[in-house]
Amino acid sequence: SLHFLVWRESDKSLTLLAKDYEPNPIYSAGLLSRGSAMSFVVHDERQNFQFLQYSPKDDEARGGNKLVVRADFHLGAQTISLQSHWCRSSLLVGSATPSISFSALRQQDSMGRREEDQRFAIHFGTSDGGYGIVVPISEQVYWRLAALQSVMTNALESNCALSQRAWRLYRRTTRRGGCRSNDRKKGVLDAILLKRFLDLCLSQQEELASAIGSTVDLIVDNLYELECASSVI
Repeated sequence: SLHFLVWRESDKSLTLLAKDYEPNPIYSAGLLSRGSAMSFVVHDERQNFQFLQYSPKDDEARGGNKLVVRADFHLGAQTISLQSHWCRSSLLVGSATPSISFSALRQQDSMGRREEDQRFAIHFGTSDGGYGIVVPISEQVYWRLAALQSVMTNALESNCALSQRAWRLYRRTTRRGGCRSNDRKKGVLDAILLKRFLDLCLSQQEELASAIGSTVDLIVDNLYELECASSVI
């Protein structure tokens, strides 16, 4: 299980604030943040991701002693290390020269520091040679891309007629007493599926965008911003 402790400088001691009460073997853990919101990301033996938050005022927190599960996702691969990195803005990624980068920074400062400019994502390698990144996004972008993902899941053909939605569902452990009592939270988008939008012809893109009440340009901008935030080097 995951334990959240705080260091008290006054008496040089560690104090337990909250923990995850579900008996779940954890292989790796990391931090994901956006603005003032921070989440703990854990990867377990069943190749799942869980996203937990310290939220003392939440009803599920048992008076603040329990870390609340906000989302889950089946990765389908094993990893033992989650590293954090700062999410770069598309203003800086698209800058070709130092002078343009400086202008982009001044423009960013003039607009104020937004939550989008204060994000930390996590990146990781997997035991089968894969590489992945988890990026926090705004609620507005999330719901737009979640609607697009739902439409694409039903509209596009999948490999071997397998269900993309079922594959990403949280896998519960078979150990006695180790099954989570609450329902699956979901809440994580599958960028592998979403990026297939860029490979479609314009007519298909317009049809999918129209189905969710959006535009092709707006969706492409969201995916490009996601790609920029995923850049580690």
